[in-house]
Amino acid sequence: MNLLIVSVAFIIAFSLTLGFVFPLQRILLANVPITISLLFLPHGVRVLAFYFYGWKAIFYILPASLLMTYLSARNGVPLALPSAVVSTVACYVGYRLCTLIMSDDGSNFGKHKWKFFLFVGAVSSVVNGAALSVYKGVENPFTTTLGYVIGDMAGLMLAFYMLIIAFRIARSIPRQ
Repeated sequence: MNLLIVSVAFIIAFSLTLGFVFPLQRILLANVPITISLLFLPHGVRVLAFYFYGWKAIFYILPASLLMTYLSARNGVPLALPSAVVSTVACYVGYRLCTLIMSDDGSNFGKHKWKFFLFVGAVSSVVNGAALSVYKGVENPFTTTLGYVIGDMAGLMLAFYMLIIAFRIARSIPRQ
């Protein structure tokens, strides 16, 4: 069941990125490489999955990540299936670094758990960007990593905002 929930959430988030963000990015920011999304919604799914499921989330995220990487190759993005593995594992490493620095569940943030999620998102994004830069052998890893951080964090914040709206709508629906 966890595999289904995480996979569906990841596929929806990636589909929105692939269907709306990439085309807009190609039009508005043609000089940004298409391998870097400046609004990557699946990063929010990864952060939440690692928070709720720990290391097992790698196996919940990976099938959807491989599928979406394959499908994005059909949409003009270069195919690099190993990058899906590198990215997923790198995000988990970033998450573990955060849990080693902070308490395991972010409880030291009190009622402001969202700050913990942003911290996890930022650290895992830096590790992800650095790992993908090394894997791809880019000329300027700092700029590439910065591009990943911008896209991941923007996607994380938008994904969380969309969840807040969805939960508010769900609470406003009268129950029978």
